[in-house]
Amino acid sequence: MSNPGEFLQACADGKIWLYCAECNEPINFNDAEHLDCIANENYWGQEPWWHDIRVFKCKKCGTEQESKIEYVP
Repeated sequence: MSNPGEFLQACADGKIWLYCAECNEPINFNDAEHLDCIANENYWGQEPWWHDIRVFKCKKCGTEQESKIEYVP
């Protein structure tokens, strides 16, 4: 999925997930309050969004977390 449009569509379709370590469960990308995105300085390829770390606030437990994203078709 190297096309940014495909990535955005997967987000809209609810196929992108984060992981909350406090809840010990996956959180849908759309159900998190996104605070920041930390770029992976070692990755210079065509798909940077798969290698960034997302900083988010879990709406379930209220904690601030950092997570890579996962695509689940």
